Amino acid sequence: MTLTIDHLVHANVVCSDFDRSLDFYTRLLGARILGQPFEFDAGDDFRAILDVTGPVRCRAALLSWSSQDTDTYLDLLHFTDDGGAPAPRTAKDAGLARLGLRVGDMDTAMAWIAEHGIPVVGGPVTLVPMPGRRRRVVTILDPDGTLLNLMEFSELSALSAPQAHPVENGRG
Repeated sequence: MTLTIDHLVHANVVCSDFDRSLDFYTRLLGARILGQPFEFDAGDDFRAILDVTGPVRCRAALLSWSSQDTDTYLDLLHFTDDGGAPAPRTAKDAGLARLGLRVGDMDTAMAWIAEHGIPVVGGPVTLVPMPGRRRRVVTILDPDGTLLNLMEFSELSALSAPQAHPVENGRG
């Protein structure tokens, strides 16, 4: 028997300040919110799949850089306990190593990073993960320190790029 994965549905980023992170991903990085941000009490089923015990309240927003709601999205989450303080994290707490976001032009991305004073961890560098595939990559940080790779795919520049959501002056 072979398991076939058809599509990456979503990635979760757990944040310490929901409003600050929502602003970063939407206003600065140009993500759009699918539906509306929402809050919920984690039921037994949700707590079971995340290995979370006790009562947990969550604020969430589903974010996308695609025009298709069925494409991969980012699930921005902020967990709180009954007292409103951040809930202890589980699953070894290391979190997501990094997210890769495709940009159309690295020079424009670098100018935008400088304009908004976003910390650069490294790059830009040119990587060749395999023959014929070149990536210009710069790594920045989100407000909680999640590593974000902004990636230019040179072999795709001649092809029509997916519909982008441009970010001008910090507004998507």
